[in-house]
Amino acid sequence: MPSGGAPQRAPRITPQAIATAADCSRRLWLKHNRAGDAAPPGEHLLVLRERADAHERAIAARFTDLAGPLWNREGSFADAAAETLRLLRERRRPLYQPAFLSADGGRSSVPDFAWWDDDVLVLTDVRLALRPETRPDFALQLAHHRALVRECAQLEPGRFEIVNGYGETLAVAPAPESAYANALRLAEVTLAAAEEPGDLRAHSACRSCEFYAHCWNLAEAERRIEILTEVQSGHVAGWHARGVRTLEQLAAFDATCSVRGVPDALAKRAIVAAGAWRDDSAVWLHAPALPAYPVVWFDLEGDSRGEDAEIPIYLWGMALDDGGDAPHSEAIVAEFAEGGNVRAWERFVTRAETILAAHPGIRWVHWDHYEPLWVRRYAERHGAPAGFLDRVNAACFDLKRVLDRSLRLPLRSYSIKHVARWMGFAWRNPDSGSEWSTALHHRSRTTADPAERSRLARELAEYNEDDLLAMRAIWRWLRDHAPAR
Repeated sequence: MPSGGAPQRAPRITPQAIATAADCSRRLWLKHNRAGDAAPPGEHLLVLRERADAHERAIAARFTDLAGPLWNREGSFADAAAETLRLLRERRRPLYQPAFLSADGGRSSVPDFAWWDDDVLVLTDVRLALRPETRPDFALQLAHHRALVRECAQLEPGRFEIVNGYGETLAVAPAPESAYANALRLAEVTLAAAEEPGDLRAHSACRSCEFYAHCWNLAEAERRIEILTEVQSGHVAGWHARGVRTLEQLAAFDATCSVRGVPDALAKRAIVAAGAWRDDSAVWLHAPALPAYPVVWFDLEGDSRGEDAEIPIYLWGMALDDGGDAPHSEAIVAEFAEGGNVRAWERFVTRAETILAAHPGIRWVHWDHYEPLWVRRYAERHGAPAGFLDRVNAACFDLKRVLDRSLRLPLRSYSIKHVARWMGFAWRNPDSGSEWSTALHHRSRTTADPAERSRLARELAEYNEDDLLAMRAIWRWLRDHAPAR
């Protein structure tokens, strides 16, 4: 029996099922058969749901004489579908959450709005995405709407729209008939399968999925080579053809032998990484070249919408470290007021200029490319003193890049969270992370309670300080454990 209870009926093929199967058939199968293995929704997902509901309500307010919602996830879907057809045939009112159900009951669709523009039937969905026209999953969902409206109402929609996160209405074409037919067949086959698919996508694609722990913990237990960042999805077949499926088999593979479709340099790197897993220890490639004290630990907290956000970087975090006791962190937070974004940037520039002047040659240690990228973007957008950008770029020191070149670790990801924890560092809030930070930032912007806003700001500053200390812990571990040059 599937965990979470046996299904009461065969699952319907919905627009979301079509898109999910095209993205990851395993996820669709798990949603139906192993729902109990899903992680509870995190803070970020809850905030996105709240924003999506509010956005949809705002768009609904644009319509006059709106009927619905006809389907609100309660009662009989068949009754909602019958009422939808009655309204389409008898009146020209715009419909909110109209329901369409195939004759066999196996397929359903609920576009956000169906309405008439003179004699043209328009189907409109509402999304937070800012560029929905670039999303193949949305095009597949529109194609499913089209198929169900044709079948159930014998009507041909004349226009398809998506209202994006800006509130802009965009004409978006449904997926071609052939692509939709393939996606529909894949969803049907997936939901009918008795066994769980074995798909394992890249870590970056899986980490936000509710079944991430289920799939990746199982893959680790099975010692699958796909958990290595050095084994790309397109290379798995080549390794399998060589009889290499487990980490132990990969670690023992002869590095002088070629693997079809896998570049030799990447194959050798994968063999070394597999050895780290087999021995559960670091495998050194080079002694890391680390800067001397003093250094600045440097970490930014930014909105996941990037350039499209009103405040792309809402916290500029840094800590000047002379090698003594734990350094004092500084958090420059953008205020929720007109000009707050620019004022935070100007405060950061002033502080950075002071540090650079007082400590010639000091390095600003960050993790990956995010920090120098956004310093450059802010300087280009809001200006900076002459030579400031060049001085910061020269001072920036990418600790992740040094780690990548220096050693391989038995880790499924080289994000700072995985690396620092493996080296013994712990965040004070184990649930914190970049998406969690974005969610708290949104809540702090929307709350009307000053005390709550202050509490959330303190949580964000604490998380940023832990990120800075995590880099310090990694730097010290590399320094203390590196082999002689």
